[in-house]
Amino acid sequence: MFIGTYEHNMDSKNRVFVPVKFREELGETIYYRLYASKENPSIQLYSKDEFEREFSNAVPNMNNQAKKKKLLSPIFLTANIASYDSQGRITINSVIAENAGLEKECIFVGFGSYVELMSKKSYNASLQMVCEDNEADEAAVEKEADVYRQMMGEGRFLDVEGE
Repeated sequence: MFIGTYEHNMDSKNRVFVPVKFREELGETIYYRLYASKENPSIQLYSKDEFEREFSNAVPNMNNQAKKKKLLSPIFLTANIASYDSQGRITINSVIAENAGLEKECIFVGFGSYVELMSKKSYNASLQMVCEDNEADEAAVEKEADVYRQMMGEGRFLDVEGE
């Protein structure tokens, strides 16, 4: 299981060092694809087995090539394969790296069955969104608790033991 966050720099040839802990689980060959998001694009890295498990059922058996292409494009249009060089780096396709917003500073994040490679900007924005979501959840729970306390104070709930 991939877990953890690691920072590494990408060089001018789009090579980036993959953390050793992730390399062990990803295997010798990495399958990667662009996760195209307007707010926080990234690159998802998979082991060969996990990529096949995740996307093998995505290929529909249909004769209409236009529809098939439309369904498969988000997955395979930016999919690629990489192998490690002698220093444990992989080279990310320049078009994919550009569309992921990758610059010099990159963040690897373990997401259970895969790894995401993000720009520092995307990572910080994603982290901010998580914090905002948590604040909204906490506010909703507190509001629900206030309603419950008010209803209890008004005697709108039966005392189960004393019915």
